[in-house]
Amino acid sequence: MTIQFNCPYCTSTLKVPDSTAGKQGDCPRCGTKLLIPNPIQAELQTAPSTESVEPSSESQPVTPPDAGAENGDQGPASPPVSAEPRPMTSMTSQYLRKRRKSSAGGVILFLLFFGLMLGVAGYFYWAYGPNLEGNLVAARFNSESAKLEQQLKSGSSGISKEVVQAVNQSLKETPRRVQSDLMDMLFYGTEQGGLKIRLKAGSDTELVRVDLTGDPALMDYISQNGVQLDQPRISELETYLKQFYTEWYQFLESGGVMPDLLTYRNRVGLNSLMGGLGYHVEARVNNKIYPCVHDDFQGGLYFLVPRGTIQFEMLGRKMENGWTPFKGKYQVQVTQEYPSKP
Repeated sequence: MTIQFNCPYCTSTLKVPDSTAGKQGDCPRCGTKLLIPNPIQAELQTAPSTESVEPSSESQPVTPPDAGAENGDQGPASPPVSAEPRPMTSMTSQYLRKRRKSSAGGVILFLLFFGLMLGVAGYFYWAYGPNLEGNLVAARFNSESAKLEQQLKSGSSGISKEVVQAVNQSLKETPRRVQSDLMDMLFYGTEQGGLKIRLKAGSDTELVRVDLTGDPALMDYISQNGVQLDQPRISELETYLKQFYTEWYQFLESGGVMPDLLTYRNRVGLNSLMGGLGYHVEARVNNKIYPCVHDDFQGGLYFLVPRGTIQFEMLGRKMENGWTPFKGKYQVQVTQEYPSKP
């Protein structure tokens, strides 16, 4: 004989051997643990029905408990036998299916709406954001002794103290210069054991300071985006500073080829002198590019431009990944002269 009953969760019709009455099993349709009814107890509690119930052709056996379950050991249930899923046709199952579909659709609609809002916000930012265009003024440093200096900080670069001291001592005894028509940069060790960068204009250039305070929108942009703009500069400086110390120490130990100081002039020297905005801008004079070399964090950016320049463009620098984060473009007039060094 078999016991036939319906799963109260998925409404599938199940049939099991009468030896499993009163025990627990798993529904092969939904996996829910069920208590198999005991028809003998049901007959004792209620009057016996005179109508016999024919088993449904769609009925399926519930997973009977294993031998361990009969001995009181609740072990894992055995896999279902000849389970033929019955279509869920009850009102409850239809509701659950509709709810699952509507939930998935709601998530997709939310993601689409969120993406659309981001796109609209981005469009309005670029179309109606701060107008980073206009005119600025600059002043040149007429003195031949005009120079910029910065001490390098190696504490956060992960370099051993022994390597730092050896390299700094070497550059104290023999400073190294990278000289060109564009700029003259010196790497030298100090009496206190540190390492400094000294920058002067080259034979064909002069140092000019652009006053950014003439454009409130630009100053506001720097205030809001300065930290974000500075992150790639700091990352590049730390990476190449560690590489500089490592290669120079290897050069001292092995006596091989001297490291390429031109690379470290741009990646270490200039990055140590600049800030976030300076890293992202450049000067353009007669379609030639000239670098920003210093940020005094008091509203002044310093550029090296050809001697006698009276006007140039200040615009965003194209990064190695092809992006130009700073979208501004300014016409700069060189109208003043500083009599002394910056």
